[in-house]
Amino acid sequence: MAAIVPGVPDESMQANYTGGSEDTTFREGFAAYQLFKSYYEEHVGPIASCRGILDFGCGWGRITRFFLRDVPPEKITGVDHSDVVIEVCRETNKWCSFMLIDPNPPTPLQTESLDLIYLYSVFSHLPEQMHLALVSEFQRLLVPGGLLIATTRGRDFIQYCESLRGTPDLKDKPEWHSLSAKAFLDEAASLASYDSGAFCYGGFGIEGGSSFWGEACIPRGYAERHWPAAFEILDYIDDRGACPQNVIVARKRA
Repeated sequence: MAAIVPGVPDESMQANYTGGSEDTTFREGFAAYQLFKSYYEEHVGPIASCRGILDFGCGWGRITRFFLRDVPPEKITGVDHSDVVIEVCRETNKWCSFMLIDPNPPTPLQTESLDLIYLYSVFSHLPEQMHLALVSEFQRLLVPGGLLIATTRGRDFIQYCESLRGTPDLKDKPEWHSLSAKAFLDEAASLASYDSGAFCYGGFGIEGGSSFWGEACIPRGYAERHWPAAFEILDYIDDRGACPQNVIVARKRA
């Protein structure tokens, strides 16, 4: 079976990146793939004619693999700043291309080489200046008319972080719960900031190479004000029935 379909890492790695494993995390990954594909086909054209797809922050590649259903593998690339997950991707998926990158742009990818870039739960964790630098990099990488789809935390996540701080058995939950509890410590101020259309970010206080990591909530108004120089905002989805996170859909201006 491993010769014809991508494999999977052990359950601990799956859970570390997605909060679940096996059927649960694959259902979520497949739903994300379906969402990204549907928006591409609505706004650009048939996914089969896509000349290049980039999974930015691919983790262990749970979403990347599904695009093998639609396009030749040489058109699918996954990148991440973790050498551990890139090695896992290469071991479990011999068809797609995977590349280790620096967290900060530029990437070594070719200018105007991609029709679709998607980020699942990446803009959910980056500070504002890093976010804006990547938006600029994605403008470079996409062909005119190419699509950028990114998920981010919604307003309700600020309230969720507050609820975590009142959980007595937090130490018994997965590590990410403890980290998220450190974000948006002033709930009222964070909610007011979000409602005003500001970029909301709370760091985890991690030291070392992942010191930039935290929780980010990007309201629609922020994307509409700060992305238009590079992109036309086509949609902003705030619907937990459609996706666990909010989704920004944007097209590179010609």
